[in-house]
Amino acid sequence: MLRRMRRIAALLVPFALALAAVGCPGTEQDFSTPTQDAEPGPPDAAVEAEAGPPQPVRVMNWNVKNLYNDKRDSLEIAEADETIVPTAEYQAKLDAISGVISGEKPQVVILQEVENQAVVDDLGQKLGGYPHRAITQGNDPRGIDIAVLSELAFQLGPSHKDEFFKASTDPTQTFKFARDVLEVHLNVNTRHLALLGIHFKAEDGDPKSAVKRIAEAEQTRKIATGIRLADQYAAIVVLGDFNCTPGSDPMNALAGSAPLLFSSATETMPAAERYSVTFGGNPQLYDDQIVDPTGNVACMPAGTGGPGDACDPKKPCKAGFACVADECRRLCKAVPGGGEPSCPASEGTCVHYARDPAGVGECTVL
Repeated sequence: MLRRMRRIAALLVPFALALAAVGCPGTEQDFSTPTQDAEPGPPDAAVEAEAGPPQPVRVMNWNVKNLYNDKRDSLEIAEADETIVPTAEYQAKLDAISGVISGEKPQVVILQEVENQAVVDDLGQKLGGYPHRAITQGNDPRGIDIAVLSELAFQLGPSHKDEFFKASTDPTQTFKFARDVLEVHLNVNTRHLALLGIHFKAEDGDPKSAVKRIAEAEQTRKIATGIRLADQYAAIVVLGDFNCTPGSDPMNALAGSAPLLFSSATETMPAAERYSVTFGGNPQLYDDQIVDPTGNVACMPAGTGGPGDACDPKKPCKAGFACVADECRRLCKAVPGGGEPSCPASEGTCVHYARDPAGVGECTVL
């Protein structure tokens, strides 16, 4: 059985990497080892990049609740502690999960509570695709981890399971991640998309657990900040099971403040639909996708609005445009000194505003 109190329709937000169409550079950085004390580099030269049309990306995350297989193959867990389920039960759960994923058709899937790589591969075979797969081997004593299945090639960043950190609210306690942070880097249409798959400490009534979630959120934000320092154009998404709700201390700590201010990708959804799990009949948004400013601009659901068309969260602009003051405005590559020949004459000049990511502007009639 799937987790009965968690919505079967797992959180899936379609992104359109629109800024690639105006020449935002990608990255060739090797993310297999961490970058220590990264410093922002000099601005990229103002050159055109043949990025092609914007490419939408559908990213899904889902806590699939204790996805164990039917054999003894997690040797890091004591034999007496390993969960082994009947084959029929395991196959039925794989069928159910693959049915939901196949129905939603995401290109990248981040899953929580998966036992090991063998389970990931079994699920991939059920799906008949997603050739790019990986899983963490984190700190959960039950042996459940965070997995990724992708139609798109990716590069894994370093594991974070052995990092020690403290919460700013209580520096007397030292923590490690309850599981790990699955750091996935993709190059989509020359744009760098970084996904940080998380599964924070569960709520169990212990005050120490509440402090740990704050510490995990702050440490995750440090990881995201390191990615931003290494690549100012990266679109960063933190996604998974946060085990806390919007406005809570951990989520506020993760959101931070400008210029790296994370917000929920679900904010454009109707309030009645913004939940992922119900406890005692009460809907809660525990599973989410948190997007940084660059990602918020670069990764919006693509609509149909063109230059000058009215727009709002329910009627978004098409890829390559931004909704500014309820009107669709074309995005362009900001050139030092002003001016951008790719702005049509009727749409004005490329102007960089404080709200725009570095190197990006908006075609503006002055």
